Amino acid sequence: MDFILSCGSPGCSQNHAFRDFRKSVKVEAIPTSAEMIFHREGATVEKAFLLGNKVLGGKPCLPNSQPWQAALFSGFRLICGGTLIHPSWVVSAAHCRKSSIFPVRLGEHHLRRIDWSEQLKLSSKAIVHPEFNRRTLNNDIMMIKLLTPATLNDKVKVLDLSTNCPEPGTKCLISGWGTTSSPQTKYPDVLQCANITIINHNVCQSIYPDYINENMVCAGKMEGGTDSCQGDSGGPLVCNGKLQGIVSWGPYICAQPNKPGVYVNVCKYTNWIQETIQNN
Repeated sequence: MDFILSCGSPGCSQNHAFRDFRKSVKVEAIPTSAEMIFHREGATVEKAFLLGNKVLGGKPCLPNSQPWQAALFSGFRLICGGTLIHPSWVVSAAHCRKSSIFPVRLGEHHLRRIDWSEQLKLSSKAIVHPEFNRRTLNNDIMMIKLLTPATLNDKVKVLDLSTNCPEPGTKCLISGWGTTSSPQTKYPDVLQCANITIINHNVCQSIYPDYINENMVCAGKMEGGTDSCQGDSGGPLVCNGKLQGIVSWGPYICAQPNKPGVYVNVCKYTNWIQETIQNN
């Protein structure tokens, strides 16, 4: 069965429950690290009524232009993004895992308004890559199985995986509900999109020595100003119409010059993803 929302009243309709759910959503605070790398998971917010985040330096996406975008929750807390890659499977970042069972929203655009395109699902399991390292964020990838499959339509679609690793200079698109400013946080309501570029791997390693390996790819704008940020973790990096990366980590202050964001290099995990789907 799907995730059923209850608003605590015998006469309450499902639409009322959906509205109550929206009013309750907040972004979850996470502990910071003394190291250079930081998750790009939900950031601390002063007021609990907050709904929605933004890609830093982006613009509102056209409604339902990213039909594979998923929103992951822990209770009423929006924690991460994700990507629908199969009617029953969402891929996200391993550091987003709070439990095996949590709400997943598909077909979402405006987090404070009913768009009539949303599908609310409940996960049945969350499978973290067996070699995930929480300290280094190596193998920062997780597969989430939905309790019931998504209904595919023009507003909810699967995104194909890229089997080819990205070439430097490739133009890509990021989307998410991450903060609009950094280090201070500011959160709008609608899904945001931004164009960024794949950074040469050797350049990436020179920027983050001892942190970058072949399982990671850097993307951004070397002049700064556009980046994924806190609240965007787990969301998609789409290049040439395919899933090329997953938002993973970066400096605490986002969108700095010569400090691109770091993404899971999806081309390195296509076999593991396919085997996980087949075996579960």
